[in-house]
Amino acid sequence: MAKSAHENKKKENASEEEVISFETDSTIREEEPKKNPEADALREELKKEKDDYLRLRADYENFRRRNQEATVNARREGAADAVEAILPAIDSIDRALGICSDEKAKEGILLIKKQIETSLSQIGVTEIPAEGQPFDHNLHNAVQRSEVEEESVGKVLEVYQRGYKIGNKVIRYAMVKVGVEKSE
Repeated sequence: MAKSAHENKKKENASEEEVISFETDSTIREEEPKKNPEADALREELKKEKDDYLRLRADYENFRRRNQEATVNARREGAADAVEAILPAIDSIDRALGICSDEKAKEGILLIKKQIETSLSQIGVTEIPAEGQPFDHNLHNAVQRSEVEEESVGKVLEVYQRGYKIGNKVIRYAMVKVGVEKSE
């Protein structure tokens, strides 16, 4: 009988363990999320809205960048147009300096020229370097050629009209005389 009482206790313990493990399994199953079609639909809608927002934000940043570039280009073009309109007056000042014999008048003209050059440099306009420089078709317009010694071949010998640029944009090409090889 002792064996049967002991076996009964083992069976009771075994049945309790089975119940406990059964209850644990059902508890775990209850904690698993249930499928909710409304929540899934809301998640998908939120994902789509977030994607749309990110695309809109990127489009706005691209628009802002393009607008800033267009503004800078418009200012540069406006300045170039204004400078191009006053270049004939600057050329006249240079010619007046060449023919003026009165020193006081020449000094006054030089002051005016310096003032104009200072104003131009403040808006980013620079003179294109020419005389003595190698000829560059991107900056110079060759209007005359002269046969020269080998060391001056391909160099600007004389400037007939000064050229100007604003940034990398050429406003007016420098009109120059270029040295070429002597022909035999």
